[in-house]
Amino acid sequence: MKIEIISVNALGEGSEMLVGISITGETGNVEKRKFLLFTEQYLELGLCRGAIIDADVFDQIEEASKRCVAMRKGSDLLAYSSSSRVRLAQRLRQKGIDRDSAEDAAQRLAELGLIDEEADVESLVRSCLKKLWGKKRIYRELCAKGYDRDIIASELEGIDEETLVNNCVALFRKKHKVFPSDPDTQKKIIASLVRYGYTFGEIKKALQIIEK
Repeated sequence: MKIEIISVNALGEGSEMLVGISITGETGNVEKRKFLLFTEQYLELGLCRGAIIDADVFDQIEEASKRCVAMRKGSDLLAYSSSSRVRLAQRLRQKGIDRDSAEDAAQRLAELGLIDEEADVESLVRSCLKKLWGKKRIYRELCAKGYDRDIIASELEGIDEETLVNNCVALFRKKHKVFPSDPDTQKKIIASLVRYGYTFGEIKKALQIIEK
């Protein structure tokens, strides 16, 4: 079997290389493949047009290309919206990237500063508070997005009870004029506030303000 590099083209202002490889089998059949590599990977592998490589080097090129493609797709996804490392890896896998390459890409992009979970969590918490969500619902939402639970908990600790109670009051007034006297209706309203993430203590204080 003969494996030869038949083309090398620079892409992305020289940051990437598209490498064409010809594989000739023992029966003479020819298969042509193309691999996208970062220029750094290309240089590390010592590749050049016209070079004859062995199967081990071909495997290294294939693995390097998987990482490059995953990084490129990950960067594209982050250009549209922020993401946790966990969620980005999941999105990459949905796009056909294998697990190892997806997780490696997410980790590398985080190391490059393209993923900042602390800043993302801070921004998302502010957004959730504007939606009048309580701590519990915010916590569940951010955990579902794959953000680090310690980072979420740390950010939520900074929300004072007064803010949460006032938000609970605002949420109630957005949906109701007065607190009803009917016990069944009262239970439904309280259950709704609980679903929004408020504790019974916060709801009790909110209702005291509303009744006044």
